[in-house]
Amino acid sequence: MVTVNPVRLIPRWYTVTVVTVLVLATLLMVGLSLTVGGVMGWSTWGLVATFGLLLISAVSALVRRRRPRDPQVTADGVRVFVAPAATTWPLVGAWLAGLVVAALWAYIAVTDFSALESPGFSLLTIVGAVGSLPDLVRLLTGRLHRWRLELGPDTISYRGYRTAETWPWSKVHGARIQPRGPAGVAIDVKGAGADPVIPITAFAVPAEQLVEEIERAKAAARR
Repeated sequence: MVTVNPVRLIPRWYTVTVVTVLVLATLLMVGLSLTVGGVMGWSTWGLVATFGLLLISAVSALVRRRRPRDPQVTADGVRVFVAPAATTWPLVGAWLAGLVVAALWAYIAVTDFSALESPGFSLLTIVGAVGSLPDLVRLLTGRLHRWRLELGPDTISYRGYRTAETWPWSKVHGARIQPRGPAGVAIDVKGAGADPVIPITAFAVPAEQLVEEIERAKAAARR
């Protein structure tokens, strides 16, 4: 278990900026929702849900204090770290709410284009929603992953978003903290190619603990 104070990887200014923007956006959408009716009003309430859920996820991912926590341990000794529900499920909810908003705006664009408050932004939102439909299919078929790190006796596995990789310990040099791009823990995998990075925003434990757990599990696998 990590005993030192964890290094702050997410700058305070970034956290404050993201949370402030989402708070203001949510409040703005609430104000607009109280003045707009009909289908446009429904879409505005959808934006309230979108920004509100993004705010919950951002607070969990950025504001949450990261402290050492014991992982889940399965019956066969696999140590498991999973992204907090408060980070993942609001994020999924915000995405689905955004798809509903895009669908409503598409309906308005077809039936009464002049009713759109901001046609350019609305069309960009619709295009973005259409572009995200392949990921929706991945989500519904179980190929879009909640962030998860598993350290077993023989292998290390990481799943996150579209990534799902498993390596034998013989292929892993170790792990290190990566301060940016994204901030998190890089797994040093033997061979060519970029090392996979576990984003620290997806987990509730310090990066130092993940590095320590990976190094300990690798050392145990040599015995």
